[in-house]
Order: sequence, then C-alpha cells, then structure tokens
Amino acid sequence: MYPIATTLKVGNNLLDSYLPIRNKNNNIDWQIVTGLVLSYAVKYKIDTYNLEQFREDCKNHLQALIDEPAFWTVLERMYFSSKDIFHVSPLFLLFHAQFDAEKISSGSAADRRLGTLFANLMKDFRLGHPIQDKLNFVEQQMLNKLNEKLKRLGEGPFAKEQPYLPYMATCFQSDLAFLAEHPQYLLQELTNTLRLYAFSWCAQLALNLDNWRDGEPQSKSLFFILDTEKASSERDQIKRFGYKWFASHSEKLFPMLSALEVLQWGKGATKRPLWQVYQDVMNYSEPSEQILNSLNKYLQEFIEDRQLSSRERATNLDDAFKQLLSVAVEQFQGKKSERASVNRKYINELENQICTEFIQVRGRAGKVLVLNQDRLLLLTNLTVGKNKKLRLHELLHGFEQRGFYLDNQSTQTLIAFYERMGNVERMSDSGDAVYVRKTV
Repeated sequence: MYPIATTLKVGNNLLDSYLPIRNKNNNIDWQIVTGLVLSYAVKYKIDTYNLEQFREDCKNHLQALIDEPAFWTVLERMYFSSKDIFHVSPLFLLFHAQFDAEKISSGSAADRRLGTLFANLMKDFRLGHPIQDKLNFVEQQMLNKLNEKLKRLGEGPFAKEQPYLPYMATCFQSDLAFLAEHPQYLLQELTNTLRLYAFSWCAQLALNLDNWRDGEPQSKSLFFILDTEKASSERDQIKRFGYKWFASHSEKLFPMLSALEVLQWGKGATKRPLWQVYQDVMNYSEPSEQILNSLNKYLQEFIEDRQLSSRERATNLDDAFKQLLSVAVEQFQGKKSERASVNRKYINELENQICTEFIQVRGRAGKVLVLNQDRLLLLTNLTVGKNKKLRLHELLHGFEQRGFYLDNQSTQTLIAFYERMGNVERMSDSGDAVYVRKTV
C-alpha cells in the first residue's frame, strides 16, 4: 500500500485524531465519557431505553415478586430518587451513554473524542460480561431487568486510530482488567482513572512528538511533586522536567498533529502515528523519488501559501519530513499572528479542560505538576494491580510507565505517606527492601 496520501493538498490546518481537545467547545461530561468507555469495554449498549422506563420495569417486576406496595416506595427512594442506582453495579453507568444504530446520540463532541481516545487505547481488549458483582436479591433483580434491554455494541462507533503510545495502551488495559476484578472500586474510581489517563496521554503525546524517527515511543520524564510538599526551586528535575517542560512541548501538539493529518491515507482508514507514517515511508519497497517529489511539491506550495521563509528542496525523505514539521510549527510563530492565537487557544483549552487538576501555582516556583493524595492512592492501586505487593522501585517504574515521575525527595515523602496509610513493609532497617501493598 502507498505509504502516504496519494495527493497532498495545502488547505486549512485541521485536526481530527489523537488530541481530544479543540480550540473551543471542549465542555466535558465525565459521566458520559465513563459510560462510553464502559460500554465499549463490555461490548454492550443501551440505545432507546431510558432510566424512567427502567424504573417502571423494576417497579412492575418487583411488585409482582413482593406483594407489598409500600415496599416499592422504599426501594424507589433508596435507588432512584437518590440516584444510588448508579452505585450498585458498573453496568448501570451505561445509562450515561446512549447509542442509536451504532452512533453516539448523547454527549458533546469533546465527550465523543475522549471516547475515541480510550476506545483506541483498549484496541481489542474487552471486559468479561457479566461483571461479577456482589449484589443483594433486589439489586440482582434490577440488574436482570437491565440485562434484558442490553444490546451488543459490535464494532462500536469510534474512529480507528493506531495507538500513538503503545506502552500506555498496555498499562490502560491492565488497569481496566484490575478494576473489573473489584466492581465496587471500579464504580468508585473509573472516572478518576479516565481523568488520570486523559492528562497523562496528552502530556506524553506532547513529549514524544519530536521523536518520530526513533520508532515506537517510550515513556518520557515528567516530574511531579506531592501536594503536601513545598516546591523548592533547588529541585533540578522538577525545574527542568516539570510543568515548563510539558508546556513548551504542548505548543507543538496542534501544529504537528495537523501536519500529520495531511499524510494520512484518507477517510475511513485507520489513523497512524507520525512515527508509524515515517517508518512506512522509509520501508516502502518501491523507489522513493515519487514520494519525495510529492512531499517537495506540497512543501513549496505550503511555504508560499503561508508566506514563510523559502527553503531548498529536500534531497531525501528524512530531510523532507524534517522540513514538513519545521514549517508546520513555524506557521504558528509570531505572537501577534492569527495562527499563533489559534494555537494558544488549543494550549489554554488543554490546560483548562484536561490538565487543570494536575497544575498548581506555588509562589515563586510558579506552576508545578502536582499529585494529590487521592490520585496517588489510585495510581498506587492501579500499579500494584493483581500483585499482592511490589518493591518500591517496581512501583515507581509502574508510575513512570503511566507518565508520572517522582524525584528522590518526593519518593521519601511518598514512603512516609504509605507508612501513615499502613500499606508499606520494610524488610530491612536499611530501607533497601521496601514493599508497597494496594489498599483494595
């Protein structure tokens, strides 16, 4: 197959894959996103059936089983008036995401983009159905009524994207499998897990964009402090590879990903990461002159259209890719230009909608990346996963695979936090063998 689009046309900068944020209208309903992800994971959906119909079906069914009218009044207050039905079984969360004829009929465009992101992180992974809940008799009867109305999702409505960060897809699938073994913890923490991954995905994507010649991406250093720590300016890794490191790389997200759209095969084809497109071009079995000529023609037209500094024609494919990404970024430079304003809106929306809970302003240290205790505990449980316990260095490696790095000072604060929680074991006085257990 020809490795890039057969015709490269200069047009507006468009972004249609990998980044779930646009420059406006990014209001996210995490309940809907959670429902979309769970529906895709179990491969079942609710389409035209709504919560009010379900309530009536439960009423009729349970009144037939329990001949005591007053009993239903109590159940209705317990499960429906209080919305506690959504705390019974993960499957009830499917009411938050409605599908109609394999199309998502609820939620905003931002919700659907996040659904697409997580669906492609899952790839062929799926959770077993039914999820093994521990329910009382009444709750089981309600779940049985819901199961009667569930329909198979099939392929699902999400556009296909090859994961840009395969290592993160591996972690995400492992974490979903762990959560499914603990249905009540899944109910409690699935949304928080998705928020954690949405941030980490965007941050790691930004940090990996420039490494398109290196093959499959690897986790990049991004350092956080714990919310109980002071942000000292002497901490070198926090200063060099913390918030400012992420912010400087996030400026390239829209320019480079919109350039990538030009190279994709076309409508309906699986979207490919930049590193994969580059590999496909370099490994193409036919002579490369046609591809090089096509790229050079596009580059000259692009430079002229955007009124950029002229450049010599690229003499090889590697230089053509460098030039393509260079002009893609250059068009957004110049603080007063309209395009620079558009790119700034992308960055602001990313920080405000996805990253805001992970960024704090700390006096003279400015903005820093922060993990609070709830997210730290969630991250710990996810990383320990199906293991009974992990050595501290194994745990920290698991954090890093998920995009969260801690320096030595934060690590010591982390151990003290675990000791207060009572989920740490020291196997020697020296502290060399520290084990951490999950709290689930």
